[in-house]
This record gives sequence, C-alpha cells and structure tokens, in this order.
Amino acid sequence: MPADSIYQQIKRDAYAYGIGRTPLYHYSGPGYSVYAKLEYRNKFHSIKDRAAYFMIDSALRSGDLDKNKIIIEASSGNTGIAIASIARDLGYRAKIYVPNASSSETKSVLRNTGQDIVEVFDEASKRSSINIDSAVALLKEEMARNPGKYVNFDQYSNDTNTNAHFYTTAPEAIQAVPAGFTHVVVSIGTGGTLTGLAKYFKRYSPETKVIGVMPQPYHRIQGLKNLKVSRTPEILSKNMNLIDEWRDIDDASAEKQFKEMIPLGLFVGLSSAANFYSALQVAKENPGSRVLTVFPDSAEKYRENFISRGLVSAEEYDRYSSYLKSDPAECITLK
Repeated sequence: MPADSIYQQIKRDAYAYGIGRTPLYHYSGPGYSVYAKLEYRNKFHSIKDRAAYFMIDSALRSGDLDKNKIIIEASSGNTGIAIASIARDLGYRAKIYVPNASSSETKSVLRNTGQDIVEVFDEASKRSSINIDSAVALLKEEMARNPGKYVNFDQYSNDTNTNAHFYTTAPEAIQAVPAGFTHVVVSIGTGGTLTGLAKYFKRYSPETKVIGVMPQPYHRIQGLKNLKVSRTPEILSKNMNLIDEWRDIDDASAEKQFKEMIPLGLFVGLSSAANFYSALQVAKENPGSRVLTVFPDSAEKYRENFISRGLVSAEEYDRYSSYLKSDPAECITLK
C-alpha cells in the first residue's frame, strides 16, 4: 500500500482515538493575526500525542512492534507520556528515559502510566537545565546490552514524527483558515512539528515563510532544544532547506509572555509562551500577516516549577488552572 494511503489511515485512527482536531486560537492585533493550535486539547495533553500515535501505529503496521518487544524512548516529557500512555492502552510495554531536570509533575505523570521510567542525572540537571543527550546515550547502551528486546522509534530521526504534522496539524490549520498563512513560526524540540509544517507549506503554499525558533543555551524551557549545545536532530538537519529563517528566544522573554497570556485565558507551558512571543514579533514586523504557531502544552505539568521560579503563586496557579477546562472564546473548533 502506498505510504500516503497508510498515513491517511493512521490519521483516521488517531482522530478516532482522540488525538488531533485541536482548536485554533485566534489573536487579532492591529493589522495582523496570530493563530495557535491548542495542542493541550489532545488526549494526553500535548502536541507529542500526534507523533507518538503515528510512530506506534506505523510500527504495528510494519511489524516492527509486537507483544514480544518493549518500546524504548528518551524524552524530556511529553513524547514519553504519550508513548507510555498509548502503549498502555494498546497493551504494549514501554521504557522511558527522562532527564532529572524535567518537572516533577511530568515525572509523576510518566510513573502513573505504569510503564518503566528511568530518571537520568547529568551535568545539565545540576544546572536545572534540560538536555536529552545523556538520556539518549543511556538508552543506546541498554539496547546494545539487550539486542532484539526493544523497539526504539528515535523521535529525533523518525520521519513519521515529521509526517504526523504534515498529515494532521498543517491541514487542520488550513481547514480552519482557508485563506492560509503568511508565516509559520515554531520553536524546536525534536524538530518534528517545525519540519512537518514546513514540508506541508513548502508543497502547498510555497510563499509562506517558515521560521524556526531556538532557545538560549542551557535554557529552562522544557521540550525545547538549543542546537549549539545539543545534537541536531536528524529530521531537522535533513529538512533544514525548508526553513527560511531562524530566531532566538531567551527564558526571560518566554516567562514575560507567559504572564501576559494569562489574562487572555491561556495558561500554558513555557514552550507555548516562547512560540507566541516569537509569532507576535513576526506578525508585528509584517503588516497584514497571518501567522501560524502551536501551543505544545499547558501549564498543567509545571506547577512546582512555575511557583519556584516566581512566575505564579500557589494560589494563582490553582485559580488559573480553571482556564484549562474550557477554550477561550477566540477559538475555531474543527468538527
């Protein structure tokens, strides 16, 4: 069966399972619009649900995954949660390597999946910054000791990660805004979202500019990657020609944007704030623009982290959490 037909089937399966078709938030500024997919509306509350489902379903269809093998993956949080949860629901085992510097709530959610969770301590963790490379290295050592026991999707090199967004995230955005977008602005973790959107728009809307956003070295924005201190994901390096421009963001800008989003009814993670900050900058620089971005997750898994960093008080966190139960009025919902 052609790859396109298989991916279309996986897309339908994902939708039936509860992943995808997330609302699109619309922020209207003076002479511009910013649109953001609310990815915390996915089944396991992050954008990584899409790639995790596509990778698991694809591996099942190809025969690479069966009940005799264990899924093994390194993740700073969201991909691990999605893989562990989907595998559990389908009756498969998973082993997830997670950096110690990931939030305590993230690690708690991972453990509650009932899967095998390995917490990795390294130099980055001592600085309270997040670097996935040590977790990947330990994972590879475990696979070498036990050949044939595991299936590793390697989200950083797996084309299915990119294709999850090519087949779902991008066309959903166009369905909601048929006029299309002048710019796509997305930060990088594995590079899956950025490359999937870039692949789609360069094929169907080549005039759309694709802008990648990178955090500062030794940043504290869970889920993001700085290419100067971390290995460049293969799916990004081989699709680098699809990216028109790169921009940087520092922790302080993301934290400030996070606070400014709360009165809008958006209680999000810092990667979402980084995306919104960057998208707003691009929109303001380009009158008449329609900018697409994504909000990868909400503040749901960062209570202790946000309180300790002084971003919100405990009382404020509990109060703002009510925002997660409903979408802002400025949302386009897909049927």
